[in-house]
Amino acid sequence: MIASAVSVPVRALMAGLIVGASIMPHAGWAQQDRPAVGTPLRLAPPRPLLPPEQRPAKPPGTVQPGQPSILPPAASPPSIVPPPAVKQVLPSAVIQVDSLRGIDPNSAGTLGEAQGGLGVAMWSGTNRKLVERLLPRLPVNTTSRAMRALEIRLLLSRAVAPQGEGPGGGLVALRVRLLAAIGDLAGVDDLLGVIPAHGEGDDLARVESDMSFLTNDNNRACSLARGRMGGGDNTYWQKAFIFCQALAQEHSKAALGVALLRESGDQDPVFFTLINALAAGGGATIEDLPDPSPLHLAMARVAKARLPPNVIASDRPGVLRTIAISPNVTVDLRLEAAERAESAGALDVDTLRQLYTSVSFTDEELASPLSRAEAEAGPMSRALLYRTALVQTVPTARAEAVARALALGREGGRHASTARAFEPILKRIPPSAEMAWFAPQAIRAFLVVGDHQAARPWFQLLDASARFDEGSAAALDGLAPLARLAGSQGSEDWNPEKLTAWWNGVKEEEDAGERASLLYALFESLGETVPEPLWEALLGGAQQAGGATTQPALWRQLGKAAAVGRVGETVLLSLLMLGQGGPGQASPLVLGRVVGSLSAVGLDAPARAIAVEALVAAGL
Repeated sequence: MIASAVSVPVRALMAGLIVGASIMPHAGWAQQDRPAVGTPLRLAPPRPLLPPEQRPAKPPGTVQPGQPSILPPAASPPSIVPPPAVKQVLPSAVIQVDSLRGIDPNSAGTLGEAQGGLGVAMWSGTNRKLVERLLPRLPVNTTSRAMRALEIRLLLSRAVAPQGEGPGGGLVALRVRLLAAIGDLAGVDDLLGVIPAHGEGDDLARVESDMSFLTNDNNRACSLARGRMGGGDNTYWQKAFIFCQALAQEHSKAALGVALLRESGDQDPVFFTLINALAAGGGATIEDLPDPSPLHLAMARVAKARLPPNVIASDRPGVLRTIAISPNVTVDLRLEAAERAESAGALDVDTLRQLYTSVSFTDEELASPLSRAEAEAGPMSRALLYRTALVQTVPTARAEAVARALALGREGGRHASTARAFEPILKRIPPSAEMAWFAPQAIRAFLVVGDHQAARPWFQLLDASARFDEGSAAALDGLAPLARLAGSQGSEDWNPEKLTAWWNGVKEEEDAGERASLLYALFESLGETVPEPLWEALLGGAQQAGGATTQPALWRQLGKAAAVGRVGETVLLSLLMLGQGGPGQASPLVLGRVVGSLSAVGLDAPARAIAVEALVAAGL
């Protein structure tokens, strides 16, 4: 055993070498600016402190953090919202002094109202202890894009902190960790850039280090590790620093660190395998890695170690994103990780499209893509259909490939992701009389991605076809409620009788009652009229399974918050009520409460987006 072979003096010498190495410069690391020897000291008065500026965007590199697709970037450098000044009037009533209270770091954010923020007063009337208790329960692994957009707005908004006592910086640090958990790496970077002295805390430094490893920014992570090595015995920073020594080809120093880790009893066989592979020039094989850490992924990439199939068992969006863009993973695993990361919003859709086009197929597979997709569903089939649709020049053949891909996505719970990936191809299919059969699929896909203008000509085509074709008329009736809730331009002539037409078209189907309950609840939550006979028609149907739909306390608190306009609290409670399952798994009662509450505080667009996700998941 290594531990028994190392004497106490030798171990002390090793520790000294490791700590000493942490303060010595290494090749490949950026050096901090310092005054040159002999430079005269500035004796002028110090310059006044200015609010922290937003860090400039990083130049394009090998890997860039995924940008949130919902929110535009800030138009101007964000600043921290200070509490109001307290004026002190001197007895002479001649001079007034504005005494600023200390700036609360918890008010830091990067989104003003113009950039999609929820407003500086979004926590007005909300108790801080309530936020501290509920915010850590935010459903960070949901695949709902509508929920993710609200989470990002909640966590990045500039706002006066909720009322109540608490540790300075505690809430903003929690927001950073939650952004990292949902895979919004760009949001993490932006928020860290406006937090005063964020580098002083070990917690935020670890989040920044993990983010750097996930985005292949090893220089940044190594700079953090070097600065942390002298501050105590922390296994996380020891491992990161040993990896950085290996990157700098300092393998003998890294070996000393490994010996100390083994002596301390650390159990991380993946780390030890990878550090040995780096010393040997790469080529390791990992047999089991169901929950990879950012450091594991960074080391495996440098060591060119092949990752095992169970690496995609992770449900962390940021980890899935990194797996999707890692060259040391098989293409089928990369596609699976990419579709899941894109669904969660952690991967931009362009990267998913590039992965689709990078897959190699045989001539036989390319000759019969529809048959292949029929026999084997999954990411590889969608990649084949994407390649087919991309190169097709005949509109009908292109539409057939897109329609099959959308159907596969719907069956596998990834309809929205498929619609986003195929959207550019979908826009190249011209609406025409011979394409009326494809109109329902095109309309639904455009409504899911929120492109109502692109859906409009397909609505017009379907409406014209419905005048002489019963199938088109039935399809139009079936899409009308979805278009109305989505706020589509194709629903200007809406009237409640169209709900009756929809019901008459589906009432004989097996799950018609469940879909009708969901649809009617969402309609009424957004202020739409549902004819009373439609509700009465459901009373005689099969009784649905009982059971609690949500915590009564959450239900009650959400109603109170929405009634008095507490925006941040309403958003937080709504997200908690929907849970990890999102709109697709929530009951009609929960969805009605959430959609109605969000609409009541002025968030009508997010409310409708949640409603659309729920209806599409239900098969409407």
